Amino acid sequence: MKNALAAILLIPAIAFAAERADSGKQARPFIPGVNWKSRTIRATGKGAPSLKAPSIAAARIGAEKAAEMDALRNILQTVQGVQLNSETRVGEALSSNGELKSKVEGTARGFRRVDTRFFSDGGVEIDVEMSIEDLLADVLPAQEEPQKVTIPTKGELQSTGLVVDAKSLNPTPALSPRLLDESGKVVYEAAFVTREALKANGIAGYLKSVEQARQSARVGQKPRLVKALRLAGPSDLVISDADASRLRDPEGNASFLAEGRVIIVVD
Repeated sequence: MKNALAAILLIPAIAFAAERADSGKQARPFIPGVNWKSRTIRATGKGAPSLKAPSIAAARIGAEKAAEMDALRNILQTVQGVQLNSETRVGEALSSNGELKSKVEGTARGFRRVDTRFFSDGGVEIDVEMSIEDLLADVLPAQEEPQKVTIPTKGELQSTGLVVDAKSLNPTPALSPRLLDESGKVVYEAAFVTREALKANGIAGYLKSVEQARQSARVGQKPRLVKALRLAGPSDLVISDADASRLRDPEGNASFLAEGRVIIVVD
């Protein structure tokens, strides 16, 4: 009976493999964890069939449900390790706020299934992902709201975005990083960004090279490049007072900051 069950369960697995082979496309490797380039949080879940299931279909459905539950556990575990800001990880914020924890878990349950693999023993493995922006939309309002700021919008727009070169500093990517001047005053943070832009783009993107960053649509065709001087905690970056002054110039038109058009270059 067990051999017959395994043989029957193998049929959809063969068909699935053949379908992927016929497509002629080589899938990109799926790596669980946080992908700051695609701004997704990824996880894999595995499920095994119950040999006590009343039917082949029930065994397959049970395995898929088990895989989904495993994927949910794994994606929530990854979420907890994400740096929220230079002081806090998401897990620390969730541990002290039951309502926020329930909200994040609800968002995580809406993950998108990226791939499904069926195995000859009836097991199922799924790859899933959720948006970093969805997580940010949950956790940011739960933090203390920073003082609202006025962004310079006068004058001709000289830059369409900001690229911060921090390659030698190894900052920890975070949902809500800040840029500070040399005295520690805020130059850029979540309060600068409109709610619409936060939902669409987040506060800052992360890429691996200045060239990649300059070519990114996020910062437009004329991005401004600044060099980070040092870290202020795991994720906040200090820029020179001269660069900070240019971003604060009342006639300098830094409206791109309100749209979250910022990329931090990391190793």
